[in-house]
Amino acid sequence: MSLAAPDAAWAAKKWREYTGCRVIPNASNDGDSFYVKPTNIKTRKYLFRLYFVDTPESETSLPERLQVQADYFGVPDPKDILKIGKEAVKFTENFLADGNFTVYSRLSDALGRSDMDRDYAMVLNAAGQDLGTELVRNGLARVYGQGSDLGDLEPYKRDENAWWRRLRQVELEAKKEKRGAWALAGGPPNPLAALTAPRQVAEQDVVLARPIYLYPLDPANSNPLGTLKAGLTVHVVKGATPDKAQVRFTSSSGQVYEGLARYVDLGL
Repeated sequence: MSLAAPDAAWAAKKWREYTGCRVIPNASNDGDSFYVKPTNIKTRKYLFRLYFVDTPESETSLPERLQVQADYFGVPDPKDILKIGKEAVKFTENFLADGNFTVYSRLSDALGRSDMDRDYAMVLNAAGQDLGTELVRNGLARVYGQGSDLGDLEPYKRDENAWWRRLRQVELEAKKEKRGAWALAGGPPNPLAALTAPRQVAEQDVVLARPIYLYPLDPANSNPLGTLKAGLTVHVVKGATPDKAQVRFTSSSGQVYEGLARYVDLGL
């Protein structure tokens, strides 16, 4: 591994703005996903999924996911999370009910179980409120999932890490006030734990789009071990800190290494 400085952040798809949106009834609509028709695009409809947040399931087809969500909020009975998921669906329906909200998307694939294409997005209502933030503020979503740099998005003007921190602060408020799912959780909120907790991220393989730094597994040691080359496939094991994930990779000689890498460098 060489210790050369990584390149500047790789180019991402540009943000697209969809104005005057209205929700269209669809089986895929839930607390964090919705099918919409914008007024500034005459020929298309879109299925969008929120960046940065994940609302609880509102039905029982994914019991393991329900358990993970219950564990996140500290709710003993996963069945109670279903109620929160249904509340999130109603909240999103009301938030978008005026049919005049704005969606910002890079048209980055959000996968999902729907047969339709689904893309990650940020959503503002006519009052300038961010949907993901308000879901977290009301205890109806966990701070989890795919993020994106918002620095060149005019209404937001924050980098990705800054937005994660903002959402965690809002989540701390929801915990303190015992809103939504937090009202069902046991124990008092721990401000330090909320701010320093590892970000949750799905286990996955990532092909590096550019050279990135590899850091020691010990978060206290912030000096890079070296640089991983573009094109290398690294396996993301889990979130390790608020800004880094534990990764594993195999060198050209067959040696397996582990370390930490920044979410933003991994494109997560």
